[in-house]
Amino acid sequence: MSAVVTEEDVARYRDDGVVLIRNLLDERWLSVLADGIADNLRRPSPRTREYVNDPASGAYFFYDALVLGEQPAYDRVMLDSPMAEAVAALMESSTAVLFYISVFVRGAGTAERSPWHQDQPSWSAAGDQACSAWVPLDPVPLETALEFVRGSHRWRTAFERAPFFIDRYERDDRSGQTPFPDIEANRAGYDILGWEMSPGDCLVFHGMTTHGGSGALPAGLGRRAVSVQWLGDDARFREVPGGDSPRISEALRGRIRPGDPVACDVCPVVWPRATPGDTPAAPGH
Repeated sequence: MSAVVTEEDVARYRDDGVVLIRNLLDERWLSVLADGIADNLRRPSPRTREYVNDPASGAYFFYDALVLGEQPAYDRVMLDSPMAEAVAALMESSTAVLFYISVFVRGAGTAERSPWHQDQPSWSAAGDQACSAWVPLDPVPLETALEFVRGSHRWRTAFERAPFFIDRYERDDRSGQTPFPDIEANRAGYDILGWEMSPGDCLVFHGMTTHGGSGALPAGLGRRAVSVQWLGDDARFREVPGGDSPRISEALRGRIRPGDPVACDVCPVVWPRATPGDTPAAPGH
């Protein structure tokens, strides 16, 4: 069992598809992340999106996705913080394989909520041991919280990807995809979870858990948050019809083939900690 995860946490993650770990990252790690975000805003990657940018109102929503080696501060947190140990325990996996990091920056008062969606149908990784670890660098009042539908990771339906503001995924082949249920119009019909959070708290949720929100910020409150995507023993590389989102597959092609374990130099095994000179091992080996 992880030093930062209890058996109750594991059971809650297994049943609910999401669990809150308080104070996973301390002030030292938050400072490293803040420096990384500041540099990332100055030097965005080719995967960046500005979902909202309204100079008149100040509304702003920046998103980026990076792999290992693209931002040194992010690399430090992904490789050396307690996060990898925690997610391995929650996934009940012998390993934690780093996938990529998502970065979210909303300007103060940005009102747009993220739509309800699942993450993993867009990923170039298949497998049940797949999760995200979402950490805010700013306070999260309950009314602005990221929300989850309890147990939705066990629905076993991959819904069509929701439109994200200006990003409509025009390249998707939607034939045969199930339209996403209108959760917001029928909130009483779902068991919705959300938490007030402090900087350094961490939400770990399954790749198939339906979630949304984390928006509608009041005047004076902005939000910086990162979400590190992790894989476990059963994860395998796959090609996504219409293209994965974000385009992590571009960094993996030539290193691994569809059906292979995802572990490689770009997506290393971070837990258990490697000894100096070790090369990344395939999950379960």
